[in-house]
Amino acid sequence: MTTMENDDFRLSRIESEGWSAAQRYMADETVKPDDIRVADFNPYGGGAARSRWAAGFRKAVATMGAK
Repeated sequence: MTTMENDDFRLSRIESEGWSAAQRYMADETVKPDDIRVADFNPYGGGAARSRWAAGFRKAVATMGAK
C-alpha cells in the first residue's frame, strides 16, 4: 500500500468511529446533537482525522432521523 492509500484507509476507519459514536449517543437521546456537542465528543484534536470523525457522526445522525 502506498502512503496515500494508508491515509485513506485510516481516515475511513476514523469516519466509522464517528458513525459508531453517533449510534451509541443516539441510543440514549432523541434530539439531534448540535455542532458544539459533536465537537465535544470528537476525540481527535484537529486536521483531517477530526473532520472525518465528525462527518461519520453527522452521517449516522442523519441516517437515524434524529429531530
